[in-house]
Amino acid sequence: MKKNKKLRLWSHILWLSGIFHKNKKVNVTVNKFDIIVLDGKIQGKRHRLSTRKKSTILRLLWYRYHADTLFVQHYNEKMLSEPYALTQFSIYGCKILTHTDGNRNAFTQRDWEKKFEVLCKTFGHMQLSQIKASDILIWQKKTNFQAKTIINYRSVLNVIFKFAVYDGIMQHNPLTIVQVPKRVRKEVEYFTQKEIELLVHFSSGQLQNIILFIAFTGVRAGELIGLKWKDVDFRKKTIFIQRRIREGIEDVPKSKRSRLLDMLPQANQALVKQKELTFGKHEFIFISKFNQPYSRSNHITVSIKNVCKKVGISEGGLQKLRRSCNTLYKQYGLPNDWILDQLGHMNDEVNIKHYTGRLKPNLSTIGKVLAE
Repeated sequence: MKKNKKLRLWSHILWLSGIFHKNKKVNVTVNKFDIIVLDGKIQGKRHRLSTRKKSTILRLLWYRYHADTLFVQHYNEKMLSEPYALTQFSIYGCKILTHTDGNRNAFTQRDWEKKFEVLCKTFGHMQLSQIKASDILIWQKKTNFQAKTIINYRSVLNVIFKFAVYDGIMQHNPLTIVQVPKRVRKEVEYFTQKEIELLVHFSSGQLQNIILFIAFTGVRAGELIGLKWKDVDFRKKTIFIQRRIREGIEDVPKSKRSRLLDMLPQANQALVKQKELTFGKHEFIFISKFNQPYSRSNHITVSIKNVCKKVGISEGGLQKLRRSCNTLYKQYGLPNDWILDQLGHMNDEVNIKHYTGRLKPNLSTIGKVLAE
């Protein structure tokens, strides 16, 4: 009874003090243990922060007068306390990405770090234990990213959440509840054999050699600019793919898998012509106009697109040429396992989904059946 009277008394005092400070965003209350509590919001999330101070009339009036400032101070103290801070998404996530960098190549690590910075704008201030499946769902719906981009961001989140579950910080991984966005499968775009002939005919010099080489080897863009003359064996008609260059960083090919390509006559022809331009002058086969290795392949793609405009065909670059090579291989009935090895694919699923255009077999033979 005595305690209830005391609580009512504090309520009247707080009400009276609030008359003079109506614009305060933080409420000052007293809990059942007679401790002053600051109640407010940070970034839209409500926080009730204990001051650990027993309530007195003067102290209540003082806290009420300085409520907004003291609330931020108490919030920062709580956030920066070691046990609390270490389980915050921004701090814990940074630690995990740093210590697992050996699982990714340098380019991918840098890409993940950029994605992590973007994710921190949404989840950075949150405790991992507070991140719910609904938070992930809302983020996926609000972002303007394509489905493929969201899937890539989820890969970063998944590594962080998995370790948080193993470390006992999270009870479960919220990504397991939220479905991956559905990707609309589009028809694979590629250059037809006739279009490849046009690109070769209306280009010249190194660009012509690159177009012909990619169209009949299907190497990746990074592998193309990473090729050296020592990788080519003209006698055995083979090309050893053992490195790639992306954003100026040299590393092993995708999937950390080197491979030996069979050199078709068209690819051989392209390299023989390229010999006149760079052999003996540079260790790299294809070099920039500054006589230096390419650090990225975007300039080559721009040049190929310009040729596309010139001849009046649908635009595309190195990736489209790679898909064209794969489709051409299948069009001519080359062995599937050989094709996968040439392109560096581990299985046929990716090849069919993303690299195989609409096949147009020669129907003249079957067309004659029962036609007479």
